[in-house]
Amino acid sequence: MKRCLQILFFVMLACCAISSNNFAQNGFFNALDRIELRIDTAVFSTRNHLMKMQEENRLSFFFRENSPRAEIRIFPKSKDQKPDQLRLVKSQDFEVIDSLVWTNDEFFRVLLRFNDIAAASLLSLQFQWQKGNKSTNYHLPLQPYANTYAKVYAGDADLFIGEEKEYEIITNRPYNIVVDPKWKSANDFDYRIFRRDDRIFLSIIPASAGDLKVTIPLKVFQPFKTEENDWGFQLPDLNFQVTVKGSRLSFLRIDEREVIWDKNNPEGQEIQIDNHRLLQMAKTYRLENSDERGGPLIAELHTIRRLSNDKVLCMFRPYNYHRISDGFLFIKDGDEAKFITNINILPESRISKVSMLRKGGGWMDTRQIFPGETVEIRLQGESLNRANFIFEGLKDVSADTILRNDNVAHYLITVPKDIRKKSIAIYNGDRKTGVNLDVQEYRRPRELDFVLIDYGGKTPVVASQVTQPILHRGTIGDVTISFDDYYIDDETELFGKQYIEIEVKLKGYNNNLIERYTIEDIEVCPGKSSPRYFAYGDGCTNAPVSINDFLSNKTHSLDHWSKIELIVRHRRNSYESSGYSHRIEIIKEKLVTFDVDLTIPAGLLVKKVGVEGFPALTGISLSMLAQFSFYQRGEIQRLRPYKLGAGFLAQNAFNFNQDAERDLGIVILGSVYPTRKAAKFSFPLFAGFGYFLNDERFFYLIGPGIRISL
Repeated sequence: MKRCLQILFFVMLACCAISSNNFAQNGFFNALDRIELRIDTAVFSTRNHLMKMQEENRLSFFFRENSPRAEIRIFPKSKDQKPDQLRLVKSQDFEVIDSLVWTNDEFFRVLLRFNDIAAASLLSLQFQWQKGNKSTNYHLPLQPYANTYAKVYAGDADLFIGEEKEYEIITNRPYNIVVDPKWKSANDFDYRIFRRDDRIFLSIIPASAGDLKVTIPLKVFQPFKTEENDWGFQLPDLNFQVTVKGSRLSFLRIDEREVIWDKNNPEGQEIQIDNHRLLQMAKTYRLENSDERGGPLIAELHTIRRLSNDKVLCMFRPYNYHRISDGFLFIKDGDEAKFITNINILPESRISKVSMLRKGGGWMDTRQIFPGETVEIRLQGESLNRANFIFEGLKDVSADTILRNDNVAHYLITVPKDIRKKSIAIYNGDRKTGVNLDVQEYRRPRELDFVLIDYGGKTPVVASQVTQPILHRGTIGDVTISFDDYYIDDETELFGKQYIEIEVKLKGYNNNLIERYTIEDIEVCPGKSSPRYFAYGDGCTNAPVSINDFLSNKTHSLDHWSKIELIVRHRRNSYESSGYSHRIEIIKEKLVTFDVDLTIPAGLLVKKVGVEGFPALTGISLSMLAQFSFYQRGEIQRLRPYKLGAGFLAQNAFNFNQDAERDLGIVILGSVYPTRKAAKFSFPLFAGFGYFLNDERFFYLIGPGIRISL
């Protein structure tokens, strides 16, 4: 007995582990403690509200409204396991009201609003979890449920054979009930369920007199919980009883509930009608909407022959429109009513207007669609709810709750990314309606990360990543702009052709404009990695562009500190938005410059080699030096504060005292200058050594000087 209890205990543990791991594999990762979904005052947690649906554990939650607001809370097990970044992936099933943030140093919180829960067949939340260099997507399936009831109050009114009667289905959630506006046949009556003004209605046409027991099955989009804690989609049947009365005239039932009046077909169409002993063969009867004489002609009924199924084959020729709800049609021989019947005579389905609704926009009167998009299409016209519209080559993902009636039909359509047709025909069954949709390629500006600039550096630079001037040492042989078409389109997002123009400016070292040229009409097509590669056709200029092919002053002839300014931008008026623009500056850098300076050293301390002591300070001298100046690396025309040169020094050249010691020396001097560019008058400091030609001695010197900048 003890051994059996141990085995049972381990089996229970294994089942718990399997249940836990099953959810982990479906999106609940080990670093989380739980996820909570809060609607109104109710809290639904992955700890307590996981239920299985279609072999998948889902977080179940109860909803009262079709588009409720919900708060999502994600609790890590500990702060150490908190991700560096957590992002909720966008979805058409909801819109984010408050973005995902870390709250109270305890959990992540996001506030969102669901969009039409009843129509969402695979509702879920997808998170992008990033910890360190590792990024992973996790999927949390959701299962909404609601308690939906439906009843019909038939009242005491009697029905007549062939008369259409409407009953409102009273329900707390009309959006959650599956409707089908097509007529269905049951025992002794026809019925259909349809939606009108956010309400649900039931139409019945009885076929025989007496007490009629009506039983109508109903289904819901989102389930309810059964007593066995399982999911239920089938509501209790609608059951009620009505009394159906006959008429003084026999009611002949037509096998078709609806006939489309095709004005181009004067022969009419074949139908079958109930047999009656008084119904004559090879005779034409009039169908009028009144039993009085001289009523308006609605249609003609020509009997052909009796059939073995107790029906009569007839030719039916409409001349006017009629609805069953308008009342009976009287089958007359001349002006005398012989029988009654009823049928819908409807105009041929015709589309008069096409409108489209894209995410984030409003309704637009257009017939243009784009590859890869999901768009809601609104057709307006006549008899649209009887039509079976098919969009050639497109995928219809419409929900049953989408609006469709006689005058308006909505469809949710997905366009394949690899569609090859340029014109999409709309069919009604197997017949073309004459209305087409035009497949257009995207014209969206892509970030200029596919534009590469090669100026002779180690590697080309990406235009969108250049944030500061580029300093290049040496001759700039050429500047080439190339395009990496691999990055324009991908499997997730399409941009289409990129219309680019490049403005080129050459400027001198003092920023004066040397030349300006704009390279226009550059069309860059996405490469072979694009699902639409086959559709972009000719006219693409994906080859590299050399700016020297367009300039009179070539880049290799530019002086030091000259500038090549490139403005790469999307062409104006080619896109609905303004597009992107990036400015790239390439400057010809110089590290050392050489010049001849005339300076006036004064108050120099000169120490002659071999002579003891230090003499007095010299007077105003004159020096002419060939000097090297040095630029700071990575800076534009910014000199270092020192120079090094060699030349002649005329000692005491401007000292006119008779006892002044004058001499001419050959010197090597280093000097330190102030770095303020705006200074017109400065005092550099000199230090160096040389050789006096008269005294024939080497000497060292140090002292200030005077420098005037004009």
